[in-house]
Amino acid sequence: MPVLRSNPSESILIERDTLTAAKARLSDSQRRSQQDKAPRSEIYYPIKRSAEETIDDPECNGPLDAIVTRNHYGSMVLNAYHALFIDVDMPGSSNPSRYGNSSRYGVPHEWQGVFNDLCTVLASERRTGFRVYRTAAGFRVLVTTQEFEPGSACANDLMRSVGADSQFVRFCDTQKTFRARLTPKPWRCGATEPPNQFPRRSAAERRSFSEWLEKYEVACRNLATCQFLKHVGPDETHNRISPIIELHDRATKSHEELQLA
Repeated sequence: MPVLRSNPSESILIERDTLTAAKARLSDSQRRSQQDKAPRSEIYYPIKRSAEETIDDPECNGPLDAIVTRNHYGSMVLNAYHALFIDVDMPGSSNPSRYGNSSRYGVPHEWQGVFNDLCTVLASERRTGFRVYRTAAGFRVLVTTQEFEPGSACANDLMRSVGADSQFVRFCDTQKTFRARLTPKPWRCGATEPPNQFPRRSAAERRSFSEWLEKYEVACRNLATCQFLKHVGPDETHNRISPIIELHDRATKSHEELQLA
C-alpha cells in the first residue's frame, strides 16, 4: 500500500489557521468581559497613578526586582519591574453568582475553551515559557524565560494576543510595573473596603485602618487568590524571575486547594 505523507506546507497552514482562530476567540472573549465590567473597571484600574503603601515581605531573601504594595481597595499587589504578568478575565466573571467558585481546583467546564485557546497562543511563542494560573475571574499568565519593559510594544503585543484586559494593559503602563494581586478583593471574602486611603496622616486614621486590616486578614485566611494550572513552553526560568515566582505562589496560596477570591 502507498504511504501517505503529510504535506509540510499544509501542516503549517493548519497551524496558522488554528492560531488565528484562537486569537480571534480570545479577543472576542476579552471584548465581552470588558462589556460586563464597565463602568466598574475604573474602580479596579484607576486612570491616574496613585500612591500605595509599600509592604515589607519578611520571608523574602535577597534582592527582588519588584515591590509589594497595598492598593486602594486594600489588597496586596506584587509590582514587578520586568516580570510580565497578564490577567485574562472571563465574560460574566464580574457576576460571582454566574460562575462563582464552582470548582475548587482545575478549570471550570465553562472556561475550558478559553483555556485551550490561551494555551494554543502561548505555545506558539516557542522560545518563551509561561506559568498559567486560574483566578476567580479567569486566568493569570507569568512569563518565566525573559524580562519585559512595562509599556513596551513587545509586552503590549503579547498581552493583547492572549486577550488581556485592556484596562489592565493600560494600568500596567501607567504604574510602570506589571501587577499581580496577591490577596483577595475585600468584597469577594465578605470584608468591607478600607475606611480610608493611604497616606494615613492621623492616629485615628491609622487605628481605624489597623482594625479593618485585622478583620480583612481573618476573612482571607482560608482563601487563595489564584491556583497554578500548568507550565507552557521551555522550562528555563530567568534568574531574576525565580524569586518572584516563589513570592507570588506563596502569597497567593497557588498550590493549595482553596476557594478562590
